[in-house]
Amino acid sequence: MFNIDLKILKTCSSTNDIAKNEAIKGSLEGSSYLSYLQTNGRGTNNNKWESLEGNLFLSSIFRPKKNKIKWHQLSLLIGYSVLHTLIDLGINRNSIELKWPNDVLINNRKISGVLLEAFDNFIIVGIGLNILKTPKNQTKWKTTKLNDHIKNKMSLEQISYKLLNKIFYNYYIWQDEGFFYFKNKINDNIKNRLKTINLTFNSFKKPIKGIFLGLGDDGCLQVKVGNSIFDYYSVETISFPSDDSS
Repeated sequence: MFNIDLKILKTCSSTNDIAKNEAIKGSLEGSSYLSYLQTNGRGTNNNKWESLEGNLFLSSIFRPKKNKIKWHQLSLLIGYSVLHTLIDLGINRNSIELKWPNDVLINNRKISGVLLEAFDNFIIVGIGLNILKTPKNQTKWKTTKLNDHIKNKMSLEQISYKLLNKIFYNYYIWQDEGFFYFKNKINDNIKNRLKTINLTFNSFKKPIKGIFLGLGDDGCLQVKVGNSIFDYYSVETISFPSDDSS
């Protein structure tokens, strides 16, 4: 359906690094790289991603035509696309949520994370998805794996193509229609909406406390503080007291 060229690797340091190097050489949008093993996988904020054999490590090249100021919206869009791929694979839609900005949880257990790395004229999207094993060193969130939730087992290649088709389908809609098309769809699936949120910023020592309303028209965080509603595009940290008590 789309110009997806999936290359299979036995092992690599990081699929994002492979995709970045290929993008620099001129590889086309849709060039994708699946590795059976990663020796130096990473997540957001340079956190190490525990890459257990049997799980999915997938990266793709994107060359958006939109202004760079809109590129941050892709993080939410990719997470939403992963979530809906898992629903298509048989996950109960009432048990799955998107944790801002792009982690996917099943019954409050993390199953997938997304890493976006932006460069001058391309973005690398990396996806980690627990299939057969769960990380042992994850302390922030309990984890789960796909094969605990679906009856029909699939190969990593089959799952990769389903992910890529869903992601690029939504990506081309985003290119044409913008983020507003997805706003309510994502808000319907986002965790902690209408719950208390704490935000910190580099310029403020005291956290801001409010009610998380969801995402705004262009993908910002919307928070109600007192009687006012604020749009936040850049925060240092966010936390939800309800997560600490769950």
